[in-house]
Amino acid sequence: MLNNQNNHTQNNLVDSVQLAETQLAQNMIALLEERAQHLTLSEVQRLSTARNLAINKMTATQTATIGIHRNGNALQWFGHHRLASATLVIGLVVISLFSVQQLSMTANLEASDAFLLASDLPPEAYADKGFDTWLDSK
Repeated sequence: MLNNQNNHTQNNLVDSVQLAETQLAQNMIALLEERAQHLTLSEVQRLSTARNLAINKMTATQTATIGIHRNGNALQWFGHHRLASATLVIGLVVISLFSVQQLSMTANLEASDAFLLASDLPPEAYADKGFDTWLDSK
């Protein structure tokens, strides 16, 4: 029960803070709009210059952050990650070669098993050390 009262009090406090912030923002907007009606030409020019400087600075910061060169030719992050990209490609090539080797070994084993089963000699004859000598003498 005490926990519910604390939650209710906290919710009321949050609601009143949000209401006060909303009211303050509305008052600020009203004051800015009223003052904007009475700006002189020099103030408008100064505000426009300040706005353009802020936009240029923000654009330069964002451009540097994403890594585009100032002339817009290429992304710098690609240059920084060349080593990682090369390592990834080499790793994929090694894995591919290993997979092909394993598949070819399996195919060779299957072919040799089929050869042994289809031959006229029993498989034990190929394991006999003297069999090669006997074949060479014949």
